[in-house]
Amino acid sequence: MAVKKRRRKTNSSAAYPVILAMLAVVIVILLIITAAAGSCSKGSDDNETTSSAQESAGTTPAESQGSTSSAPEETSAVNAVVKIKYNAEEDWALYVIGNDNPLPENFTVETKAVAGERTLDSRCADYAIQMLNAAAEQNVGLFVTSSYRSVQKQAENMESYINTLISQGYSQEEAKIQAEKEIALPGHSEHNAGLAMDIVSSDYWSTHDDLDESFEKLPQFDWLIENSWKYGFVLSYPKGKEEITGIIYEPWHYRFVGLKHAEKMHEVYESTGEFLTVNEYIEQYIDME
Repeated sequence: MAVKKRRRKTNSSAAYPVILAMLAVVIVILLIITAAAGSCSKGSDDNETTSSAQESAGTTPAESQGSTSSAPEETSAVNAVVKIKYNAEEDWALYVIGNDNPLPENFTVETKAVAGERTLDSRCADYAIQMLNAAAEQNVGLFVTSSYRSVQKQAENMESYINTLISQGYSQEEAKIQAEKEIALPGHSEHNAGLAMDIVSSDYWSTHDDLDESFEKLPQFDWLIENSWKYGFVLSYPKGKEEITGIIYEPWHYRFVGLKHAEKMHEVYESTGEFLTVNEYIEQYIDME
């Protein structure tokens, strides 16, 4: 009896899972490669977009990152000082008077009484009267020790003070130099122009032989700083500005410049704590052309 050989039966069903697994791995690898390629493409597109935007804005990447090679920005016009146009008729009282700035030789002034025999230029006298009355209403006693002085009276004051200094041991030359720091030359004084008043309190005047810096400690000084500008008057010779004015610090000396200019000078003081001299104010805030 012939023995029939059995054909080995191949189990093809066992190979299917292996094939499927391999296909899955291939698919995953393809997906990873595709995703990576897309990311690179997007990054390139972003760079091109950024570069294009920068070119449109007129900047380079180095400039956009704050490169030190970029040009400095221009100062903003917002911070620029807007100067007030000078008007000779309206701003008649706004001019510098001092040892380097004399009054014209033919200068004349029409005066009006402001306190007893004390007078000022008639164009500013009423403002002074209003200020003195306002202080009185607020129980702040102001006392005007000096106002308008003629050039001749100024010369007499200068000579008298020089003689006083000589009697105290100064030489003639030393006395002259010192006197000119405290008293303006004849024809060079704000008093000669009829614009200035020396103001203290009656109590102060009755207990002092002369005016000195101690007046700044009194409430009358505080009131003047807070209110004189409302009537067009400003402190002429501030502390620390002696090199500019040529005159010592005088907390009692107030000079008329006009309402709008006194207000502006007070605004500067309020914002900076600095008292501007008249010539500083003109240089910084007035268009004289």
